[in-house]
Amino acid sequence: MFRSSIIFLLLSILYSGEFYKGDTLVRKGVYAFYNYDFDTAVEVLEQARIEFPEHPGVHFIWVAARWVRAQANHSVDDTYQILEDDLEEIGPVYDALTSKYDYDPIYKLYQGSAIGLTARVSLGKKQWLRTLYRAYKGFKIINEVVNEFPDIADSQLPIGIVEYYSGLSNPVLSWAVRLYDLSPSTESGVQRIAIAAEEGSWSWVEAKAILSNLYLWVEDEPILAVEYTQDLVRQFPDNYYFSLLYLESMIQTNNISLSSTIINDMEKKLDDLTDRQRDWYGPYLFYEKALLEFQKKNYEGALDLLSNTIENYSAELDFVLGNAYLLQGMAYDMLYNRSKAKESYYNCIYLDNFSGSIDKARLFLKQPYEEY
Repeated sequence: MFRSSIIFLLLSILYSGEFYKGDTLVRKGVYAFYNYDFDTAVEVLEQARIEFPEHPGVHFIWVAARWVRAQANHSVDDTYQILEDDLEEIGPVYDALTSKYDYDPIYKLYQGSAIGLTARVSLGKKQWLRTLYRAYKGFKIINEVVNEFPDIADSQLPIGIVEYYSGLSNPVLSWAVRLYDLSPSTESGVQRIAIAAEEGSWSWVEAKAILSNLYLWVEDEPILAVEYTQDLVRQFPDNYYFSLLYLESMIQTNNISLSSTIINDMEKKLDDLTDRQRDWYGPYLFYEKALLEFQKKNYEGALDLLSNTIENYSAELDFVLGNAYLLQGMAYDMLYNRSKAKESYYNCIYLDNFSGSIDKARLFLKQPYEEY
């Protein structure tokens, strides 16, 4: 899932090394929340906000940490409210900081990211035009900085996200994108995100997670995701979502034995998650098990596992659900149950989430899936 997904969207940490007072403390908070120690992350970042209120990133990162913690413990609607309230609180803070430090582009980058993050709620509700409008307001600020300071690699992430997803959009959205002087291009978007992943001082974490997601579930290029997912689980072994990305990349590249080992390990780690996280990630893990059984040509077994994913899916974003419907249809096709296969493909398309699974579902509606 895109944890969220697009955005996970503008959840980039535009951070520039050991330069500002408070960097060390802020970094401690960031690493804590990427390793799922959310209470520590929020506590550390609240302390940093008090001790270093003029740090360019601490307020935005505090919002991100509280949002991620909320996702682990509260309903989707509650997380939206927490995110919107926190962003409203830090808006005036960044207005003051950018005015005081108008010579420092990093403050504007964080301000633009905070404004753009308001699009995250619209994204979760699939309000595409509203998402684009909100994202553009933040993008405009970031783009101005990038045009003046093109060597800031971290700034490429939010720009790449906007370009990529606008490049996937329908004709109405593409028209709207051009009105905002944006260039809807998946190719350019991926290139920009890759710059952040390879050269970013801090945004590399989110950039690698987003690229992994895109290569696995949108672009259908799993081999390109392997390097990124391996690095993420090596750096953040307690991040369950990163482990899911790694597992998906191993299954899709046919590493069957290793995938089974990873699944066994992840089943044990489910007990370490909150109830809400288990509700989200449990169905994900069943999908991964189903995908592995499908790869082993156990189609009946895959269908049993997929039933669990589909019936219990409760995550905010539905990329994995779309892939579950697609895989269900493919399994039915392999069992020569064409009517059931078509039903699954239609369910996938109905989600309307711009994932690569929808294109495949449309293809397999016209011609039954066959193994190559």
